[in-house]
Amino acid sequence: MNLDEIRTHITRLDSELLTLLARRKALSLEVARAKLENPRPIRDQEREQALLVELVNQGRQLGLDAHYVTRLYHTIIEDSVLSQQALLQDLLNPQDQVPSISVAFLGLRGSYSNLAARKYLSRFQAGIIEHSCETFQQILDTVESGQAQYGILPIENTSSGSINDVFDLMQHTSLSIVGELTQPIEHCLLVAVDTDVSQLKTLYTHPQVYQQCSQYLKTLPGVKVEFCAASSNAMELVAGLKRPDVGAMGSADGGELHGLKPLVRGLANQKQNMTRFIVVARKPIDVAEQIPAKTSFIMSTGQQSGALVEALLVLRSHDITMTKLESRPIIGNPWEEMFYVDVAANVNSPEMQSALKELGRITRFIKVLGCYPSAEVAPTRIPSGALSQGQAAAPAEDKQPRHSRAYKHDDTRLQVGRFYLGTDEPLLIAMLPAWPGDQQLQEAARKLKESGGQVLAVPCFDNGDIQQGLQHLQRLREVAARFDLAAMTRVSKAEELNRAAEYLDLLLLQPEQALRSELLIAAGRCTRPLLLPLQQDAAASLADAELILSEGNQQLALLDERGLPLAGLLALQQQTHLPLLGRLDGNDALAPGLAHALKEAGLQGFCVELADGQQADALAPLAHRLYRG
Repeated sequence: MNLDEIRTHITRLDSELLTLLARRKALSLEVARAKLENPRPIRDQEREQALLVELVNQGRQLGLDAHYVTRLYHTIIEDSVLSQQALLQDLLNPQDQVPSISVAFLGLRGSYSNLAARKYLSRFQAGIIEHSCETFQQILDTVESGQAQYGILPIENTSSGSINDVFDLMQHTSLSIVGELTQPIEHCLLVAVDTDVSQLKTLYTHPQVYQQCSQYLKTLPGVKVEFCAASSNAMELVAGLKRPDVGAMGSADGGELHGLKPLVRGLANQKQNMTRFIVVARKPIDVAEQIPAKTSFIMSTGQQSGALVEALLVLRSHDITMTKLESRPIIGNPWEEMFYVDVAANVNSPEMQSALKELGRITRFIKVLGCYPSAEVAPTRIPSGALSQGQAAAPAEDKQPRHSRAYKHDDTRLQVGRFYLGTDEPLLIAMLPAWPGDQQLQEAARKLKESGGQVLAVPCFDNGDIQQGLQHLQRLREVAARFDLAAMTRVSKAEELNRAAEYLDLLLLQPEQALRSELLIAAGRCTRPLLLPLQQDAAASLADAELILSEGNQQLALLDERGLPLAGLLALQQQTHLPLLGRLDGNDALAPGLAHALKEAGLQGFCVELADGQQADALAPLAHRLYRG
């Protein structure tokens, strides 16, 4: 076939894929209707897991990578779950058929709130009437007066934190929360005409965007920042000026609606920048029992000692998981707080009803703000063994060392990205000796994923150039995310640690002797999980661990790089609850057997040192022995 014939064939296949996806979605909605008649949960994760394992194996036979099949499956399942939820909610909360739905949001067309509103309402088969508002209060007023059916309000951001004005307003509104959604936020520097950053004199932006991009803005000391009511107002202003010395900060999609082009992308302090929005309406809704639900409420406990703890223990006694707790001052009552609480429970469930009654007896004020379907669809996970080819005790007295079994009897469990260290399944880390070429980096990630490993580790700061190190961190994070892996690098200075903590999931501490205390203290104050190599003297290693733990960070594991005798490792396990990992040479033919023996002895993870990216083939037999025995 010539090129045109090949392209025609690909187009035909794409059309067939769309037809098959539409048929699958129609069948998933039939499943939802069947579950309404015979109530069962929306998701059967055991079935999903078994199906995904089968699809990954089929994909391998067809020459498709496991990560490629997995990502496609996750996208299809997420759409299926959300579509089934929307159908069940429509059947449970019938409404008159209307040609259009009205929504109030902050800013003008193209604002982040406007894009979120469009995304949320896309599930309804109706047109959208948009009400632009200048303030959060105006959004609530527009919905309360009946001018709009829904209001969209941002409530928290992964970079700038909670949006306090919204929490304060929710104390006094009569509206109910009826939905939520999480929107990825990619801030860009937008311009109306061809220009470059050096020509800019004025930037227009919203205060929240300014806060989320503060680190980038520090690199533009000569540029004046002007605040606007919303990012869309900033875009509209720059679009009208059409000058090379002005720019706006906002989304590329929003800028396109105003004829703006992105000059610089990825401005946020945190590269994974997400905003959670809530949806409000005049009347509450019922949530089908098959759907994972959230309930939001506010309460005031008074100022008695232990009052808040007593209230939270009520949730614990009813086995209700709290997903958010936020405190806000009560206007007119100095030093008193109103607590905003989100829990993973349906307000109509017996457990939640019982908890609310009990809370009503011990709090000064309690009000349910709404119950709504959870927008979080957790991806189906495959046990690492399937990919491989071939309760905490009460702490002892405070005087006990934090690393000791006397302080905490059960083994510590760490979350590394989406994976866990300290479970029955060991964590497998592939370590490259130096920064590789981009093709080698991706090939190592692919082979690690195919073997069932979880963490890709690459040195990012070896040449001492912080700026180049930042580029390496960003690229490592991108490649790891593409293959659904966690990422790690080694750090020897506090500055390297603080930079790496912004991007990666796990940090390997390798302190220089002169800067040892400085690095350990900085590690104890960061919020990322840490790996601390053991010294020859176990007591000195535990002293270092104690310093880190005493600074606040309890996410610490120990790495045996020296190959300590088995008796020494067993003795160390009796002394500390911290997870223990071993280091293996990927070029050693005995590594799979050694890993299996150390796993049986209680080690909870392994760092496999590879000479280069090509040596990643050695991971497959090692992982097979670890996960399948």
